[in-house]
Amino acid sequence: MKHLPLGLRTLKTTVSVALSVLLVRFFSSEADAMFYAALGGLVAMDTTLSRSVRQGITQFLGVLTGTVMGYVAHLLLPQIPFWSVGLGVMLLILLCNGFKISYSISLACIVFLSACSYGSDDLLHDAFVRIVYTALGLSVALIINMSFRPYNNKNRIVKLLRELQCQFPPLLESILIRERFPDTQKLILLLRRIDSEIDLYHAQRFFHRKHNAEALVCGCRQLGERMVAELEVICGMDSLGDIASDNQQKLEALGLQVGELKPRKCTRRDTIVMNYHLEKLLLAYEYLGMFLNE
Repeated sequence: MKHLPLGLRTLKTTVSVALSVLLVRFFSSEADAMFYAALGGLVAMDTTLSRSVRQGITQFLGVLTGTVMGYVAHLLLPQIPFWSVGLGVMLLILLCNGFKISYSISLACIVFLSACSYGSDDLLHDAFVRIVYTALGLSVALIINMSFRPYNNKNRIVKLLRELQCQFPPLLESILIRERFPDTQKLILLLRRIDSEIDLYHAQRFFHRKHNAEALVCGCRQLGERMVAELEVICGMDSLGDIASDNQQKLEALGLQVGELKPRKCTRRDTIVMNYHLEKLLLAYEYLGMFLNE
């Protein structure tokens, strides 16, 4: 059985939903009020404060739009025929897309369908409950996200950078010793994962005490990109050159047995070009290892 980690975001979501329901019980005993408050506490929780604020705003607009649409539907068509439900959903989707709040489409439709599912003698009261208590849940989620320690993915970035670094010794062995040129797509995909994590780290920079840590991970990412770029150049050469003595020493320090290689049938230009890019790659590799071990 695989281990299921209980992350901080899961805990914050749990606290947000529970606290939203608890606060509602001080003001109302209606099941709808607790449902919408819990829903607001659930949908507004995100990995960063900025994302949580954006999520809260868009979801509140979705609730407001769905409530108004449901209210109008009840006023115009008290019995709510089946075709009007589909028409209302279509209008909500068009409206949310038109106002660039596509993230709130699902919640807007849920609120609208909830409003259409049963009749009421007090439409304004029902609309009030949906809007106010959802806003309460959204606010609780935002406060919880601000109060708890922010999501810190620096260790994950470092782990991915180490994973990238570990890819290079076997790749260099395959290229320089066996003359087999691997596909570098895996390295590019790994760089994209690192970019995604760095963007997430950057979105929370206000909460990080050491802002120089962000510069460090960005610098390491650039070194990784340089290594991939130099490797692609070497893989793209028509013929490989002989390995220079300085590069040979560095490769042997990585565990590669390149001293036993026989001289290749290559031009002097091939040797100069390959060693130039190999030197840049190994230098970036060395710097990356130094920074990751700090």
